[in-house]
Amino acid sequence: MNLNYLTQAIANCEAILHQQEFQAETWQQSCRDLGNLLQGLGRFDQAIVWHSLALESKPSLVEAYTHIGQLYVRESQWESAINCLKQALKYQPNSVQLYSTLAQIYNQLEEPEAEMECWYQATQINPNLVNAGGYHKLAKAFYHRNKLDEAINCYQRAIEQSEASETRQSNFEPHYELAEIWLEQRKINQAVSCYQQILDQDPNQSRAHHKLGTIYLRQQQFEEAITEFRQTIQIEPEFPGGYRDLVKTLIQFQKWDEAIATCHAIINLVEEYPWVYVQLGNALREKGRISDAIASFQKACVLKGWQECRRKDYSFTQDNFSYRISLWQSCLQSLANQADIQALEIGSHQGMSTCWLLDRILTHSSAKLTCIDSSFDRYFENNLDKTQARSKVTLMKGEIQQLLATLIPNTYDVVNLQDRCKLTTQIEQDAAYIWQLLKVEGIAIFNDYGWINPTNPSQNPKLGIDRFLESIKNQWEIVSHAPQIYQLIIQKKYE
Repeated sequence: MNLNYLTQAIANCEAILHQQEFQAETWQQSCRDLGNLLQGLGRFDQAIVWHSLALESKPSLVEAYTHIGQLYVRESQWESAINCLKQALKYQPNSVQLYSTLAQIYNQLEEPEAEMECWYQATQINPNLVNAGGYHKLAKAFYHRNKLDEAINCYQRAIEQSEASETRQSNFEPHYELAEIWLEQRKINQAVSCYQQILDQDPNQSRAHHKLGTIYLRQQQFEEAITEFRQTIQIEPEFPGGYRDLVKTLIQFQKWDEAIATCHAIINLVEEYPWVYVQLGNALREKGRISDAIASFQKACVLKGWQECRRKDYSFTQDNFSYRISLWQSCLQSLANQADIQALEIGSHQGMSTCWLLDRILTHSSAKLTCIDSSFDRYFENNLDKTQARSKVTLMKGEIQQLLATLIPNTYDVVNLQDRCKLTTQIEQDAAYIWQLLKVEGIAIFNDYGWINPTNPSQNPKLGIDRFLESIKNQWEIVSHAPQIYQLIIQKKYE
């Protein structure tokens, strides 16, 4: 019974504060009633507060709303407590205590967004309210909610707090995460500064060296990139990313001999990664060591699970496909060894994807493959013979779109578009032809999705593909999107 009276007494005090004309006698009587109720409940500390307020003819609104809010908190009347504390904030907007109390209430209500905002406002008033770990936690929360300005501010505070502590060398995560935000915003100098701050404190941070190296590589500062990647490997000899990017940089810088030596070092000292053999093959080819390059590309394919590449002795002097094998295997496995499967390939190059399709998917005797290209490489012809499945293949040579126009609609279960021409308009037109040729439930594979030619903006396959897909919205669904290998695979759902 007393608790019901208490709830009503709290509400009465709050109502008086909202009246346009404040009545001191009514306020004082309500405070006395509330104090007596609290005293009767044995809550003497709170009773003293309200008996004191009863002596005031006109109380501080901040103090009154704060105390009422605290009573509501004690009674778990969260929304009423929030309203009172927000009223108090109108009169005292720089109160750390009010924001902290609100944050704790939102924590009870499991409203992390509101809790986070209150803690942030409290730290803006008193930067020393939380330690580096607290700022780091706030920063991550803001980042995941895409509130980047607040996230950056909290990361910077976390870094400042961390650098002022004795344990600073064990907590570089705020530096790394802030650097990633700067990179997302294309603020390269700020990102570099973050990594440099790390290395100023600990020169043996291999991750920071590697990150700097990738930035320099992107900026085509090859010598600086090579230096950073070498530092990465020296500090952490088994870090594959350092080796991979070092080799990539050496090849872009056309340091073929050093690239070859580095690839062999990786193979002997670390592991036989497929990408090592691809890069080794690229360097060997540029040195004119064609047979060694072919052997290296074969090894990359074997490591990706395509053993037939070596067993049938396919000859490829370039590898534009092995890194897609795992994705294709998972997306096309349901078609493997199925009767009457029809596949279409636009742009066959040296036939790496062609041979894989014949070896792994189009294995039924009734399966068929049509290859269209403006011209067929001599390596393509030789490799096709080695598949022992040439009878399944129809070759069409000439102007690609003219040839596509001669094919029968709704015929193909899978279409692989890798046209040599990368012009946006051409690819958009290719996509339109493909759509007509594809069966319902058929799969379309778009290569070079996301690749652009920085020196020729008109070569942007993704733009052309997206334009077409927008025109047939809701008629398809994504099977896989792998930006790292410039691949989009979709399935046709409706005509």
